[in-house]
Amino acid sequence: MSLYSKAKSIEVLHIDNHSIVVNKRPSDIVQGDIAEPDTIANLLEECDVIVHTAALVSNAMEDSDMWRVNVLATRNLISAAKKHKVRRFVQISSIVAYGNSAEGELDEDHPVHADGGSYVLTKLASEHAVLAAQANSDIEVVIVRPGDAYGPGSRPWIIAPLEAIAKNQFMLPAKGEGFFRPIYIDDLVRGIALAAHHPDAAGEIFNLSCEGYMRTKDYFAPHYEWLGKKGPMLVSTKLALRVSAIASKIADLMGNLNEASPATVVQLATKSWFSIKKAERILGWTPEVTFDEGMKRSKQWASDNGLETCLITGKEITENIKGLSESLISCSTESTFFHSFCQFQ
Repeated sequence: MSLYSKAKSIEVLHIDNHSIVVNKRPSDIVQGDIAEPDTIANLLEECDVIVHTAALVSNAMEDSDMWRVNVLATRNLISAAKKHKVRRFVQISSIVAYGNSAEGELDEDHPVHADGGSYVLTKLASEHAVLAAQANSDIEVVIVRPGDAYGPGSRPWIIAPLEAIAKNQFMLPAKGEGFFRPIYIDDLVRGIALAAHHPDAAGEIFNLSCEGYMRTKDYFAPHYEWLGKKGPMLVSTKLALRVSAIASKIADLMGNLNEASPATVVQLATKSWFSIKKAERILGWTPEVTFDEGMKRSKQWASDNGLETCLITGKEITENIKGLSESLISCSTESTFFHSFCQFQ
């Protein structure tokens, strides 16, 4: 299972709260399977910092695949990092670590809760693997829990909803009153870079999200506008769970994946949001891209890549945009920080 790209060397020329300037070297790209120790063994020579983002992000994949990639591969990677004396390991986790049943504002001291599907369980297990490695070695560990990351190339929050809306197969549980915590990709990358760089970040966990929350019906309203459709379709959580359960069974019988699974329904009905005060205090980080601006950029990206046309004409997106369905996030000049391995010089 080939899952990732590796950027061996990134020279950081300048970094602060507002900007990142890097000298990218595209020649050092290696594709492989991070769950295989041999893949990693010779890639960490003279590596100073690892930013580990490679993961399966899904509520529909097999438990064994999720565990192999999200947990075992993380164990392999941090074990190799310790062996090669890597100074810092930045683990990209998720706000799903807090579970879906918690309500109100949650900070990093709030207990984690494994009340979701395989994605939640494996994200928690990968965090534990990283923290355990820190406890018995000199490696510095930082855990980042991003909010709902969106922007150009976002599969879960831009592409997949547009696909479903175009087919009239999209509905929101809790009648659209669930809480959504969007963070634009450039803000997230900037926060991750600071977590990798800041001397006071070692040993810390950071929420990187928007300030407060917005309701799901407000987040997804622009998607409908882009396609010239009325919506969103608002239903009760009970009805959404029934529909998603049936859809998942049908998908299983046909050998397909149904990302609109019951776990996704529960996630979109949550009533929690996340404090970012710790990131503000230690990293000096705050989100800078407004929701309106982020959606404007996302729409422009969709238009530039023919995404809206594909949806309206019923064509498969992957016929028009090579590899788009495999991408979770594809950001701008700062995307180099989203490779699994980064060397800061």
